[in-house]
Amino acid sequence: MIAELVHRWWRRSPWISSPLLRLSDRIERTAVSVGVAILLLLIPVTATVGSVTYSALSLRSQQQRAQNVRVDAHVIDAMKSARSDTDGVTTVAGTATVQWSAPDGSLRSGSTDVPSAVRLGDTTPIWLDANGDLVRAPGTAAGAVVIGAATAVFVWFLGAVVIGGLVFLITRAGDRSRMRHWDRDWQHFLQARDHPSR
Repeated sequence: MIAELVHRWWRRSPWISSPLLRLSDRIERTAVSVGVAILLLLIPVTATVGSVTYSALSLRSQQQRAQNVRVDAHVIDAMKSARSDTDGVTTVAGTATVQWSAPDGSLRSGSTDVPSAVRLGDTTPIWLDANGDLVRAPGTAAGAVVIGAATAVFVWFLGAVVIGGLVFLITRAGDRSRMRHWDRDWQHFLQARDHPSR
């Protein structure tokens, strides 16, 4: 099975010496071979891009965790969120106003995303910078892995689209060239049939 596929591929390769292969056929087959080779070479390149992306996100997350501090804040009001009253307990989902104590002891408040299970008066974890201001939570390791893998897949897919588009354009140009040659040969055949040489 594999030997037959290799033999068939070898017979269709652009470098065989066949009088039936025109220049456009050789160019088209060379483009397909080069395109497949580039796609295979893109795999380690995109893996490197994904690894670099993961490393950068992981390093940024570590720096944010070293510079910022996680504290508990009290949910004091809901903003731009859905409230639901069940059994006399008001729950909020989405963005809520929270209140926390800054390093200097003053009370501060701000809006942040909260889990859907948080109720008014509950505490929720938030992240503060050195001045006690609210900052975004640092990224997680799982998030860095997902973003790194998605970046690698996107780069490979983008390369595949570009290479596939170039091979398609070369194939279309080869088809047009073959059609022109066939039309010219057909016209020569018709002229030779209608006006045979005497």
